[in-house]
Amino acid sequence: MMEPISVVVPFHGPAGPLLRCLEALAGQTVRTSLEIVLSVDGPVCPDEAAGLADIVVTSPVRTGPAGARNRGWRASGGSCILFTDSDCVPAPDWAGKLAAPLFSGWQASKGVYTGGGTLPIQRLAQIEFLERYRKMAKARTVTIADTYSAGFTRESLECTGGFDETFPVPDHEDVDLSWRLLKIGGRIRFVPDAGVAHTHRPGWVAYFRLKMSRGRWRVKVLKKFPAMASSDGYTPQTMKVQMLLGPLLLPAVAAGFVAPLVPLAWLGVFLLSCAPILHTAVSCDPAMTPLVPVFCWWRGTALFTGFMRGILKGETLCSPR
Repeated sequence: MMEPISVVVPFHGPAGPLLRCLEALAGQTVRTSLEIVLSVDGPVCPDEAAGLADIVVTSPVRTGPAGARNRGWRASGGSCILFTDSDCVPAPDWAGKLAAPLFSGWQASKGVYTGGGTLPIQRLAQIEFLERYRKMAKARTVTIADTYSAGFTRESLECTGGFDETFPVPDHEDVDLSWRLLKIGGRIRFVPDAGVAHTHRPGWVAYFRLKMSRGRWRVKVLKKFPAMASSDGYTPQTMKVQMLLGPLLLPAVAAGFVAPLVPLAWLGVFLLSCAPILHTAVSCDPAMTPLVPVFCWWRGTALFTGFMRGILKGETLCSPR
């Protein structure tokens, strides 16, 4: 029998996706060694969900997912703590595979999304994740354990103090924890076969808003870890180029009335920056290949917009809302 493993699911929102998540956790191959902890970000737990968890933790006030995860792992009893989101559906062998490195000397482990939906923007977002997974698979050092599919030893969570609760929304609190763990000598193992199914944002506007948030909260972690600005180990360098080029499209088009080569030069450099993710699309979802440049421009513009917002309103980033 395996050592005890705890899995923490923070929750606030509709109960439907949560029930699918908890049912998948109840069907894990290591269920006899698995403790399911539902950490509700608020005072009320859905009745239908409570019966699927071994431990239910509530809070008189909302604190955001960082606080919910902290309450969850601190109430748990496992020596290894896994995390997933309430809108994820782990594969039956997910917990066993994600926990395995934690029993063999690693301080954290990182799994993957196995799919994101059938709409074009969802398929493109999944291609984006696949490009990052390929980068991580080749990296000497893995630098992030995203909490949609992540594991940590209890000792590593205690040493780092857990999640920083000044991140009040589900954005970059796991990046912050991962980088603090690396700073004290911890190691993260990439586990590409520890997968969870997920439904990515279903619309282009919703995706834009998500990436704006990513850009905004990126500012906060980079202020704490400025050395990661040059290379964080998982963000493609070409994405940074797209962040700079995205907002320059309209100025480049305008300049074309005076200097016709300017928009052509912009297009050439931008398409060159898309080459790596185009390669991923061709090999994984070729039907989406023609949309990849549009997707990259949309993503780069959103990230730039959010990043600038984070810089201009940086004084509010540490205040829970």
